[in-house]
Amino acid sequence: MGRVLQIRVMAYTYSEEEVRKAWPVLWAWAFEETRPGFPHDMRGVLELVRALDDLYQFGDIPKSLHTVLKTFLPGVLKGVQDLQQSLADWDPQSANQASDYIEDALHELNKQASYPD
Repeated sequence: MGRVLQIRVMAYTYSEEEVRKAWPVLWAWAFEETRPGFPHDMRGVLELVRALDDLYQFGDIPKSLHTVLKTFLPGVLKGVQDLQQSLADWDPQSANQASDYIEDALHELNKQASYPD
């Protein structure tokens, strides 16, 4: 890495629309305008996870959603932590495995959750 030119390894969401299509139930809980929550500059995968964690910790949510998040969210958060560590270590193979895990876990979480009333 140069003194002036910095090199970054990062993960980001290319299309917010793909996130909404992939996990519509989670999107509704995390980002719909009728749901109060913390603002996010982008509505990508990592922001979705952060918004769900905010809901779990601070939101007034139904017991059924709380139970689903309690079951599945810790694994997703661990996946995000693993992704961030892999990126920090410049380990693309581990980062890819972590991103696959995050997406798979979000798919399962989306199947288990129900739309907001």
